[in-house]
Amino acid sequence: MKIFLQKWSYYLLVCKRLAIVLVIFQLIRLLFFVFNSQYLTTISFLEYLKLVFYSLRFDLSITLASNTPFIILTLLLLPYFNSLLIKRILQWIFISINSILFIFDLADLAYFPYVRKRMNSDVFDLLANRSDFLNLLPSYFQKFWYVIIIILLLIIAFYWLINKIASFSKCEKMFFSYKHLVMDFLILSSLVIGIRGGLQLRPLQIIDALTLVDNAKIPLVINTPFNIAHTLEQKRMEKVNYMTQSEVNQFYNPIKNYAKNNNVKKPNIVLILLESFGKAYTGSGGRTSYTPFLDSLASQGLNFTNAFANAFRSADGIPACVSGIPHFMDDVITNSPYASNEMESLPILLKNLGYHSSFFHGGTNGTMNFDSYATHAGFQNYIGRTQYNNDDDYDGTWGIWDEPFLQFVAKKQNSFKQPFFNTIFTLSSHEPFHLPSNFADESIKKLKGIQRGIAYTDLALKKYFEKIANMPWYQNTLFVITADHNFLACVDTSNFYNQKIGLFAVPMILFKPNEKELKGTNKRLTQQIDILPTILDYINYPNNFFAYGKSMFDTITPSFGYFLLDNTYYFRHRNIALVGYGNNLQSGYNFDTDSTLLNPLPLTDSNVHIAKLYYYALRQLLFNTISANKMTTSKYKTLNPTMAK
Repeated sequence: MKIFLQKWSYYLLVCKRLAIVLVIFQLIRLLFFVFNSQYLTTISFLEYLKLVFYSLRFDLSITLASNTPFIILTLLLLPYFNSLLIKRILQWIFISINSILFIFDLADLAYFPYVRKRMNSDVFDLLANRSDFLNLLPSYFQKFWYVIIIILLLIIAFYWLINKIASFSKCEKMFFSYKHLVMDFLILSSLVIGIRGGLQLRPLQIIDALTLVDNAKIPLVINTPFNIAHTLEQKRMEKVNYMTQSEVNQFYNPIKNYAKNNNVKKPNIVLILLESFGKAYTGSGGRTSYTPFLDSLASQGLNFTNAFANAFRSADGIPACVSGIPHFMDDVITNSPYASNEMESLPILLKNLGYHSSFFHGGTNGTMNFDSYATHAGFQNYIGRTQYNNDDDYDGTWGIWDEPFLQFVAKKQNSFKQPFFNTIFTLSSHEPFHLPSNFADESIKKLKGIQRGIAYTDLALKKYFEKIANMPWYQNTLFVITADHNFLACVDTSNFYNQKIGLFAVPMILFKPNEKELKGTNKRLTQQIDILPTILDYINYPNNFFAYGKSMFDTITPSFGYFLLDNTYYFRHRNIALVGYGNNLQSGYNFDTDSTLLNPLPLTDSNVHIAKLYYYALRQLLFNTISANKMTTSKYKTLNPTMAK
């Protein structure tokens, strides 16, 4: 009996250790709320306590799952606990496992403002596939030094607690008995139930948080390790069937043809993607502008003032602009099972008309796999830091400063045979927003953070246009200028640009020197995936092509917007905005009068109902064509022969 009771006391010690982990998760959750309260929905103290209660199920699930090796080893090695070595090995296993969990959870104190979601399995793609992430770590450590200190203090406190409150003492030699076997079976059964999150039919998932709270509060209910573990499972999409294919056809036809006659135009086309240029920082944003040159360009061209990015990462924004593929899943498409899908992107389609294409990015070759994507998208040249071949202009973090690199681009373009299609992606308006040591403009130097980076790139853009203005190809060139995404770490809780759909607002400008048709302001809803069909419409492209978006010049087809952030889908159709989590639509709003989505409309509202049909039709079109690799005109015919004619 004495030995049995002693073994029971060891079980209680294991429970004490696990309880300490759960308490620390709650401490980190409180820190997360304090550090990121300006990005989260306002809640009362009682609401916060309710969220804490809901979170226990998710915390317990990941705690038990992560500590399963420790728990099983403890059960197996209890007869040998007289060995100091065994007890220390188990202790360090426990401390190491949970310290890793705490580090990931605490990292979101700094990471969350930039992506507005809990860190997920993409972090492993960053570590494995993008060497520039490791290069950026020193600057992040410098900026977020306080997070490093919090991590160190918490791990030290955790170590002290384990030794002080829940350390194993010497025990008598234990022998096998059926009582022990029954107890071990009950413990392992409880372990499985805890990991599953209960006795329900399927294990606990992220989406289960939606049954407890609305999507805006999910980051406070789940924890980062849970989010990482469960997004590892979400790499491949399932086909969906909300309606018949003929019903989908009533809402969308991805096979476009804007040819009005045989008069095909062949201007040079330059797509300029400005890193992190959120609309809020430009003249169109209605606030302080840091882009005087871009504003002047908007006044000379056709300025789309209701434009949105489809993504919140560069690796998603570039495929949206060049290939017309919206951000449709949590993973980046270039790192997903669909990375090798055949697609009809701008370089491929324009090559049929004799265009030569180049992708310019001053970053280190291999950054975010842009070079691999460029090759797959059909670009004939990728021109990056390696081709620039002068590290005197290297910023020490990302690549070549925008000012010298854009001058280099101008010279390169002047040597190209016309017509050419170029995509230029800038980089200096990305963290850490350094300026060259010899930079002389004091008005820009005194700015801080993203404002300084944007102002510098705007100046570099001005000098680029001054350089090319007298080049022979300039007058016959269509410039499409937008951002890869907004800068998400903007602190302005009362502002449209800091939440929900406003996070995706970007500038969108079409400019062609002395082109009267491309002047003025257009308030029609547009998005990044509309760039591909718009360019092909403008040049009077003579053939059918595949595109999810629509031409910005198309005034007949209803406009829509499709945005994804932290597994939450935002969909706009005319004046209605929908919010959904995967297949589950939660609410609809009148975007014209409620742009921050605070006052939900009844889901039975007729306009909401129509928008829902468009939403489900688009998701079915996206998921079924992408998962089946039917993203070209010829392949789509096999999926839907009637609409592909």
